[in-house]
Amino acid sequence: MAKIRAVDRRLFLLTEIAARRLNRAADLRLKAEAGVSAAQAAVMFLLLRRGERRMGAISEVLSLNPPAVTGLVDRMVKARLVKKKTDPADRRSAVVALTDSGRDAAERADAILKDMNAALEDTLGEDAADALHDALTHIATADFE
Repeated sequence: MAKIRAVDRRLFLLTEIAARRLNRAADLRLKAEAGVSAAQAAVMFLLLRRGERRMGAISEVLSLNPPAVTGLVDRMVKARLVKKKTDPADRRSAVVALTDSGRDAAERADAILKDMNAALEDTLGEDAADALHDALTHIATADFE
């Protein structure tokens, strides 16, 4: 039997609500257990996996506007999680890299988020988790502009 669909499923609203709830839960746990915010963890994961990056690349990969990245990175520099230096290839640009304490915090944050991801997969079940992964990947790579 086919599932009856509401005329307006409000997928955008549900996605926003789910994202906010997950981000809030991650933020609370990351701050308590790793001393970093979810936004900081996202930057640190990028640097941990791909090495130092220009500010513009961080902005692009994380889908954040440049002023948001500047503020975020400046707070991370102040917390000694990252260091920022002038890009030798382009003096107008800055390059960001993890510090040793940033690398330690990133590894703690990674373990926390792996645990939260496993709990989310357990809640959804394997088939629903696979379907959600496929749908979110499609949304994240689609051009809505």
